[in-house]
Amino acid sequence: MNTNTNSVGSAPAMPTAQHNRESKVGINLHQLLDITCGNTDKSEMKTDAEKELHDQLAPKYDPVQMRATIEEQALYRSLEPHLVDINRAIPEPIPILSRYGSTIASEGNISAVVGAAKSKKTFLCTALVGALLRTSQGSVFGITPKDIKVLWVDTEQSASHVQRVVKRIYSLAGWNSEINYNNLHTLTLREIEPKERAEKMVDAIKLFKPKLIVIDGISDLMYNSNCIEESDAVVGQLMALSTEYNCHILCVLHTNPNSDKARGHIGSTLQRKAETMIYVHKIGDCSVVEPQFCRNEEFSPFAFCITEEGLPEECEIPRISEKENSCVAIMRNFFPNGVERTVLVTKIEEELGISNSNAKVKVSRAIKSGILELQGNGNVVVMPATESPSTTYGSITEGRYSVV
Repeated sequence: MNTNTNSVGSAPAMPTAQHNRESKVGINLHQLLDITCGNTDKSEMKTDAEKELHDQLAPKYDPVQMRATIEEQALYRSLEPHLVDINRAIPEPIPILSRYGSTIASEGNISAVVGAAKSKKTFLCTALVGALLRTSQGSVFGITPKDIKVLWVDTEQSASHVQRVVKRIYSLAGWNSEINYNNLHTLTLREIEPKERAEKMVDAIKLFKPKLIVIDGISDLMYNSNCIEESDAVVGQLMALSTEYNCHILCVLHTNPNSDKARGHIGSTLQRKAETMIYVHKIGDCSVVEPQFCRNEEFSPFAFCITEEGLPEECEIPRISEKENSCVAIMRNFFPNGVERTVLVTKIEEELGISNSNAKVKVSRAIKSGILELQGNGNVVVMPATESPSTTYGSITEGRYSVV
């Protein structure tokens, strides 16, 4: 039985004598094709070798078949770098950033941190980078330090605010704040145009060759984050850079209002291409960090708060409470005197980090069970009269996380 192995392992076959003859004469495949197929008149040939080649090959091979064979050779050569060979040993991507052994970011990939405004996305990134660059022993945030270079690209804040971010990383890493370390380089690109921001970033990657690049925020590298073509181009460039320089690029961007979905077409494109999507959301004074989408084993969720010194510090995830329904807790804290049903649904969506449909289901169940009531024309939700308003921040996430 014949088995075709040409799909990956080898190119379509051509006559060996033809190959040998071509190398002796010093002509290319197109010239050979013209000679073999009779496109070049023998009288126009300049060397005896060409004429001899014509006499040997022209009678032997069908011109149509010969042309097809040579065209297949050319196609194969163009595809060969992209064909997967099952027998080729391809090493697994090397992790750059891991939490307790679960890979968050690896070489040659891109990822994203997403969250609502003021959810502490930048604080999270400083925590990850500071923990990664620590000079002392032991892990922080479950991250083992590594001797690598990091490039931080800020597109949003003023130079003074970016410097605060750098000082925060220095404090977390245990570095001397009076020395500029070569392991961390920071760009502030707020004042220039999106195209120039991207160019400056690429120049810095070429110059410093970092293993990890943080772009805070990615939307400012483009003119319209809702443009499909521009979004695809930016993400495509990031993927190419991560492959070429064998690094990881971590992008920061906002979520859509009242949603956990990354904003714009750039967010949708990143979600499809990212190795990891990290979701940050606020619960009380804490920021909870969860794996949203992962190509690797999911890292364990964690939470952090901001210390009096202005540094992110890991804390316990707000505990689960069975004493109070999540809808009631949100009513107590935000709408003690009642609220329109649609507004409550949106707030639950935002606070719990769930979909709009799930938020509607929660409200409906709370009303049916009698722990919330409808007033007026049925569009206003209130707490039953027996319920007295409380200032205690109650259960925030039914079945997930809550503050008690």
